[in-house]
Amino acid sequence: MVEKKEKLLTIGEISKIMNLPIRTFHYYDEIGVFKPIYIDEKTNYRYYSESQLHSLDLIKSLKFIGTSLEDIKFAQSLTPEQLVDFLAEQEQIVEQKMREMQEVHYTLLKTKKHLEEQISIPVYEEVYEMDMTSQRILTIKTSEATIVYTPEKYFQALTETVEREGSVMNSRYGGIFPLKQYDTINDFYYNYLFTPLLTERYLERLAPDVEVLQIPAGRYACIAFIFSEDMYVAAYKKLYDYVASLHLHLDVKTKVFEVFMPTSYSPNKKSEFMVELKIHIN
Repeated sequence: MVEKKEKLLTIGEISKIMNLPIRTFHYYDEIGVFKPIYIDEKTNYRYYSESQLHSLDLIKSLKFIGTSLEDIKFAQSLTPEQLVDFLAEQEQIVEQKMREMQEVHYTLLKTKKHLEEQISIPVYEEVYEMDMTSQRILTIKTSEATIVYTPEKYFQALTETVEREGSVMNSRYGGIFPLKQYDTINDFYYNYLFTPLLTERYLERLAPDVEVLQIPAGRYACIAFIFSEDMYVAAYKKLYDYVASLHLHLDVKTKVFEVFMPTSYSPNKKSEFMVELKIHIN
């Protein structure tokens, strides 16, 4: 019986069949991932056999799921039984990436929602009421931070905690202080500084004085304004008087939630922040 002679494919032909650029075949040849079966010494033309196509299928499949070229070279040396185990490992890697991308998607939605909330503030320098869903915040206890002076160590601790857990710091931050009368900007002292969390994932490695708390859902009395020291005091007094007029039996344990939000992200504009003060009223 005469053996059928295998057809050789030029680099252009195999490029079209496998939908890969010619430069990719040159690169694969250089690093030893996929080599031509024959190179014409006179013309230096590369030729490939049809039987090599299954090797390219494996390479493309592994590249598609994000396997490195180094790991692909390793996979090519495996037996079918070993390749099953290798693919099981790749499956776990892909599942982890999917979880990470789900978190990225959730972070995107959260960031978008925060911006939409900022845009939808109905009025500035006047009290308004709004319903809020609960929100997880990463907090750090403080006894020395004020509105006019906040040591960098507190924000550094929050940033390090968030990034250590594989997330990113929110562009929003704020503080929590007790509801009471304040006469000057220097009278405000924070109990906590915080940043809203962009993930629902459980945070395991928390530094001392850092904890995850919840801003409760419900009805809030709010006031928003562009930050200045004088405006802060005036806006807070207006909010305090409004809440006092509701006769809600609030006391010093009642918290004021403050959020600072940038009004622009342009490096060419002077930094300006909008502040929103919120008090839970039901």
